[in-house]
Amino acid sequence: MTVYLDLTREFNVGRLRAVICSGQAAVLHRLAIASKDGDWILREDAATLEHVLGVLERRGARYRFGAPLDLRWLVGGWSAHFEFQHAGVRVRTDFMTRPPRVGAEDLARMWLELEGRDPPFTGARILGRDEEDRPPEGLSVHRRARAQDA
Repeated sequence: MTVYLDLTREFNVGRLRAVICSGQAAVLHRLAIASKDGDWILREDAATLEHVLGVLERRGARYRFGAPLDLRWLVGGWSAHFEFQHAGVRVRTDFMTRPPRVGAEDLARMWLELEGRDPPFTGARILGRDEEDRPPEGLSVHRRARAQDA
């Protein structure tokens, strides 16, 4: 978890630019003990993307799959994915500006509510929407298919 908190602090030096969401937010809410990667909601502006890309570049991050960390893609709902090595461990990072099922009003409220918080992470309302429609871990493919048919 420490590397994700360190990244969040680097992303937010001088200004709130990035909010932890998804799995790491669940860890911070003590709803999970670990998550496989770090996910952030970013402010949708060029200065934020430039700053975050600089942090990732200093860490030697490389793109994985998906869209580039570019406003033209992010405004369309795409996400950007990177990975790098830290202390001998692979660190995966994901970024978006428009999380699914979260409206503009909720996002605006989130930015206001999280100003000055360390670390900034999504509340239960946004976290719950982010995790909707995901099958429970460990549910077999067969059982998932049956559940979807019902």
